[in-house]
Amino acid sequence: MSLFGKRGWLQKSLALTASAALVLGTAGCGSPAEDVSSQTSAEMEQEESSPEASETSGNAYEDLSLEGVELTIWAPIYWVGKTMTYDDNEAWQKVQEELGVKLTFIHPPATEEKEQFNLMLASDDLPDIICTGWDGDNMFIGGRDKYVDDGVIIPLNDLVPTYAPDYLKAIETIVEKDQQKDFYTDNGQLTAFYGISPYEEWCYNGILIRKDWIEELGLERPVTLEQYEDVLTQFKEKKGAQSPLIMPKNGIDGFSGVFMTAWGIGPGFYQENGTVKYGPIQPEFKEYLALMNDWYEKGLIDKDFSTRDEDAMKRMMTTGVTGMIIHSPDTVGAWMDGVSPIMTGGYPVKEEGERVNYRLTNYQVRPQFSYSITTACKNPEAAVKFLNYGYTQEGYMLYNYGTEGDTYNLTGETVTYNGIEYPLVEYTDKMLNNPDYPVLDAILTFKAHIGPFIRFEHEGNPALNMQNAEIRKALTDEADTGLNIPMTTLNAEEGKEYARIMNQIQTYQDTAVLQFIMGTKSLDEFDSYVEDMKKLEIESAVSYQQAALERYYNR
Repeated sequence: MSLFGKRGWLQKSLALTASAALVLGTAGCGSPAEDVSSQTSAEMEQEESSPEASETSGNAYEDLSLEGVELTIWAPIYWVGKTMTYDDNEAWQKVQEELGVKLTFIHPPATEEKEQFNLMLASDDLPDIICTGWDGDNMFIGGRDKYVDDGVIIPLNDLVPTYAPDYLKAIETIVEKDQQKDFYTDNGQLTAFYGISPYEEWCYNGILIRKDWIEELGLERPVTLEQYEDVLTQFKEKKGAQSPLIMPKNGIDGFSGVFMTAWGIGPGFYQENGTVKYGPIQPEFKEYLALMNDWYEKGLIDKDFSTRDEDAMKRMMTTGVTGMIIHSPDTVGAWMDGVSPIMTGGYPVKEEGERVNYRLTNYQVRPQFSYSITTACKNPEAAVKFLNYGYTQEGYMLYNYGTEGDTYNLTGETVTYNGIEYPLVEYTDKMLNNPDYPVLDAILTFKAHIGPFIRFEHEGNPALNMQNAEIRKALTDEADTGLNIPMTTLNAEEGKEYARIMNQIQTYQDTAVLQFIMGTKSLDEFDSYVEDMKKLEIESAVSYQQAALERYYNR
């Protein structure tokens, strides 16, 4: 079965919407050799093994062998599944086989990544390479420049042009010009191998609704807050849903600020015409809380939303206790397979015709699971060449899809992004219909989901079926990002103070927001709440974000 199956529309849509820019070849897929951005590893090895080849080519990249090189990598796991370590991941095994490098992975316990990261730094026992995990650059509190100055990681500016030509080429040719600065620190240092997407990946989080209930009740897709209330009310009264809507645990959707953005504010820090603001202290936030409290009192919001874990949410969605949730369509779609199709509503607005100006944004650079080389690495040149592999065709095909003939086969078709042609694949039953590995576990075991490579999320994610693709595309297309803050970085001094401030802010805010929504604190106390937030120095945190934004614009 094709990866896209019945959704050939998606292949055509992806190809049609790709903009024209520059050419990166895909050897063996109909592209001329002249289009290849740099020689592939296979071509280099062929030249080296030919009778005409001399012992050294004079090219440092070609002459550097990875055979027998050993590297240690500290790396959080994507998420916990059947595959508990990268040692068990077939893609990582194949990478080692292809390059001759020996990788030793060190995995911190799930949920303890930050603590273990800090303990590792304090112990001065560094691995060769550090992977950031889901926290991305936020793992480096105070910014990456600080960790260079402190002797933790090394700048790569001088090494990448020689030992990672494919990575550099990808930055300069695949990434939009205005986003290329995201790869560099405020001091102009390149300090990591980031995942690169040839397009803005679709939003992966938003409002998800049981489609069968919408159809059975003859309801329209909700868009306005009033329409959402009507849908939730009918779920409660006519479908017997005890908890029609499950909200995020802290009462705020931290990804896209769903419901909150109807008032033109973000869920956290956002910017308006270059001025940074903090959503949960704006006057409009009180109106949001009033609506959430009203819905809570009417029994439209799950009474225990603040304590629900994934298993509880799955059980509630699949058994008819709940009909609406703010979550990932890939995850909830898997839950609901065989129960009901899911759909998304529009981004909630106060009046018909309004459009939300803030949402989850996936930039072409993916800071999550980026890889940095430490000062403890005795062979940084080899580490750089190893990390370059994911930006070659051989490398990104392996990371994205697994092994040809085993987890996928080429279709002979291609898709073009920014003038660059890439091959399309169809997954085998090993990936899609494996009785021992449900699709989310298959992602963990047979391919790499995110990391140091050119990432094809739309094509390479086997959980992204037609239903989920339509939802994610709608979540991307139906809101703007004018209020979003780009990938800024706090400096060392700011970062230390910011972390202290936001730790106390988050603790107080989470408690107060839940109290407002659940009605144990009156909204008459909202002004006092804002004053308390100011006493906890939220305005200083805003000023740090403002300074970081201005530095970003000046990069």
